[in-house]
Amino acid sequence: MEGAFQFQRHLWISACLAILNMADALFTHQLLLKGGTELNPLMRTLYAIDPVLFLAVKFLFSCLILLSGFVPLHKRVRILLYIAFIIYFFVVLYHIYINLWLLP
Repeated sequence: MEGAFQFQRHLWISACLAILNMADALFTHQLLLKGGTELNPLMRTLYAIDPVLFLAVKFLFSCLILLSGFVPLHKRVRILLYIAFIIYFFVVLYHIYINLWLLP
């Protein structure tokens, strides 16, 4: 089956989204250690069970996002990938803002 795994045009956005997802995981973990609250109920439950489980799931998602850059995606899925990138970009900016200016 030729072409099943090859570089796709959306690889760069998948890689950036995976990095932003990992940054979100690390920033969230840091904020939770400082007494913050996880807003995502699923991730909040995973973190309550075990912070390592929370980080493992986030990193697994990052790996899956990165792998999506090697398989052909329908145009609508690629658009969703771009939207997710924009959302995560602002989430990470928000984390940086909180860490630098709101928390000691």
